[in-house]
Amino acid sequence: MAKGNVKNPKTTAQTLQRVLVKDVAMSYTMFKEICNHSFENVSRGFDSMNKFKKVNLRYLRERAATLQSLGQSLNQFYQFIPLQSDKWTPYAAIISMGHLPEISVSIDAEGGHKAYVDTPSRTYADFVNSWGLQRGDQVTFVTVQKRQGKYEVNYARLILNPRNADGSGAPMTTEIVNSQGEFPCSNWKNQLNFSSFEFDTDHFNFVLGRGGDVVAAGLIVSRKDKSGDWFRSNCQLVLNEASLGSDLCSLSEAVEKSYATYDIDLESEFYLNNAGTSGTGSTDDVTPDGGSGGVTPGQPSYNTSATINGVNQSIAGGNVNATAPVTSVAVSGTNLGDVVFTAKVDGTGDAINPTSHDANGASFTGLNVEAGHNLVVYHGGTVWFTVTAKTPGSGDFDIGS
Repeated sequence: MAKGNVKNPKTTAQTLQRVLVKDVAMSYTMFKEICNHSFENVSRGFDSMNKFKKVNLRYLRERAATLQSLGQSLNQFYQFIPLQSDKWTPYAAIISMGHLPEISVSIDAEGGHKAYVDTPSRTYADFVNSWGLQRGDQVTFVTVQKRQGKYEVNYARLILNPRNADGSGAPMTTEIVNSQGEFPCSNWKNQLNFSSFEFDTDHFNFVLGRGGDVVAAGLIVSRKDKSGDWFRSNCQLVLNEASLGSDLCSLSEAVEKSYATYDIDLESEFYLNNAGTSGTGSTDDVTPDGGSGGVTPGQPSYNTSATINGVNQSIAGGNVNATAPVTSVAVSGTNLGDVVFTAKVDGTGDAINPTSHDANGASFTGLNVEAGHNLVVYHGGTVWFTVTAKTPGSGDFDIGS
């Protein structure tokens, strides 16, 4: 990021930049359970997080540029800014990338109550053949639903039975979900988080979790080949923008609330890589073995915020500002016990080791980084983020890039 003295950090352009950077970071936190391993040929964890932020920030910037070129308002972006509250709202996030066939999802026009996918009829064969699926494929349903004014991210996963021929004519409701709303193979790692899954004329409707209006939705196809490699489909959430109108805030509100954020821990079972229970994705029958599916649970996971001088700040953009002197920096995550953390003033001289360090994070205390100087924080010898010390009350802050 290019540094400089920003005369007015509250211009529309500067505010929009902070909105986009912080919303991408917040959205990754919300979708982390799958987006930390949903990009084909990208390592799970830190690399996938960076991929998510890169492609989504590019998308939002291009979306903003398009609206500006059409002379339209940018107010839709300011719905994302109250990150310190419970009013996070979704955008059309890119949540997976790969070369498998993409499944298009829509949201109905009747208040956004259900998401749906088109299919010519209700048989298993149509479900599979319409989208180029194979036996053993995993189909992960993703929704953001609004309940009582709050947004919830929900997932459900179906593993296509590798013992059923691709041309099975059994009705979907029998083959995939039985009359009791349950998947027939209970010993598999299916997550049947559906509050409704039903065939209606020429498409399947679905709502997940505890119900509510569906405001964003998508499907991810996952497949493991015989060599053990994982493949994904592209998935960009479809957004029901009409349902977000009451959550828009003004530019002035966005300016006042543009620096705060918070973390949500969504670490739990991995939704995409469960091939040990789903088969090879080929035409050979397999026996579910309960394996790990190639996931490495012990891989470090880094949060997108740090506590600097006792204040929690976003480090998603790789650069953050703090009032001088910078005396303490604390970073957190999971499985960080074996990670080597260091810091250097202005990126030069002797490395500063953490004063405390365990599997949940590391802390640098007793620092005295004066105004006009930087503290560069490293993990594993790689620059993680830079803290720039600013003169108190100067308003002289960079905004990230």
